[in-house]
Amino acid sequence: MVKEEMETMVLNNIAIRARNLYIGYDEGEKILWALNGIDIDIPNNTAYCIVGESGSGKTTFGNAVVGLLPPYVVTKGYLEIYNNRVIDNDRLNYSGIRGDIAVRIPQNPIASLNPYLKIESIFLDILKHHFKSISRKKAFEIALEAIRSVGLSDDVLNKYPHQLSGGMSQRVAIALAIAINPEIIVADEPTSNLDAYLKGAVLNLLKSIISKGKTLIVITHDILFASALCNFIAVMFMGSILEIGRAVDILTNPLHPYTKELIDAANLSYTNFKHFDNELRNNSKGCVYASRCPYYFDKCIEKPKMYYINQYNGAACWRIQKSL
Repeated sequence: MVKEEMETMVLNNIAIRARNLYIGYDEGEKILWALNGIDIDIPNNTAYCIVGESGSGKTTFGNAVVGLLPPYVVTKGYLEIYNNRVIDNDRLNYSGIRGDIAVRIPQNPIASLNPYLKIESIFLDILKHHFKSISRKKAFEIALEAIRSVGLSDDVLNKYPHQLSGGMSQRVAIALAIAINPEIIVADEPTSNLDAYLKGAVLNLLKSIISKGKTLIVITHDILFASALCNFIAVMFMGSILEIGRAVDILTNPLHPYTKELIDAANLSYTNFKHFDNELRNNSKGCVYASRCPYYFDKCIEKPKMYYINQYNGAACWRIQKSL
């Protein structure tokens, strides 16, 4: 089977679907919208990266998938996980999804591990919560297998979190996620505090998750890391998805100027775009990227829809539609 046919099969098997999804945080006098009506389909058994700078909304989307939104959240639109509607406008229902179907690898693993428990006890608590009647012996066997699968020695189970290096704690977090055998794993900035060597090691570990038939969502600001790991990439900015498509195409032929900005920044060739002080560019109904875009024209006062140039690749940009 050719690569294109395989990708078509993947796209027809959707694990996560969002339509016109808004997620905001109630701040009393106003609502801060982190997601502004996004549409996205994430295929089953693939690696999908959500890329963008801080404040783009990518972590909020990841938290929505695993059901870790705060109680003061405001939602509109819908989000489905394996056809289960977990967000239906203002109604949230993660029964059978949170911690079972979907789990998260946290951005700061050391902070997420109980400092008073050894790693073995942390595994035991999580596995007992997930599998209910599991024996201590069976839990230990699962923990041992998970620890070994991420390249750590058995004695790690006898250590406290503060005795682990950053790379070791990251691998423990991955092992904890693998241990309960979820269908969807969300990794939030999995390499943010690691050196180049450990980034490569974590990259290979995350790739191994896909080989086990799981769906991996990676939240990252590093578009080069995303392109090395993921099959598909969605580029986010200020709560909107600006570009979406196959990783190889996005890296070699970016459609949106913001995507090119991210690539240039990763390649250390980025120079700041000129910022135009134009009231029309601050129009909330227009393109969210307008104030930073070097290709701005009058149509940009309107919000562009996602425009696809083929089955996989599209951009929310009037310039793309204008040039075709």
